Amino acid sequence: MRKSVQDALDWTDHQIDHPSQNWAHQCQSSARQAWGLPAWGASAKIAWSKVPESHRHHDLPKDVPAGALCFGMMNTTFGHAWVAGRNSVGFTVDYRRHNHIDRAPMNLPAWTHDDKVRWTNWTPYGVLPLYADPRNHAKWPDRKDK
Repeated sequence: MRKSVQDALDWTDHQIDHPSQNWAHQCQSSARQAWGLPAWGASAKIAWSKVPESHRHHDLPKDVPAGALCFGMMNTTFGHAWVAGRNSVGFTVDYRRHNHIDRAPMNLPAWTHDDKVRWTNWTPYGVLPLYADPRNHAKWPDRKDK
């Protein structure tokens, strides 16, 4: 697992102009690779279904911490996963350009039709250190990584 939110965001940002693979239909893969994690679901929908209820959140984009794993389109066969960036921006595949990771509005309005974002800091390999990030901690000083 990557050690910090900034490491995960830097990896994802680098993929925009220097992709390490063809990212078509690889949303779950790109989200977990941002954190250097192995797979835990064959699709975003399956991965979200494994997240314990106590670690599931549904918030406005401004309230989603950078580095969070985001999920949506649960009414589709596979769902969709992406990584929360800073300032209500997300990193996602196929939204702006097919086969590529790009920045997009955090809630992916053209796809999700939801003002809010489903997100988690939980993985079966450990909790992501979202609040160890100085900018996340400054915004939410009372939240803890657990």
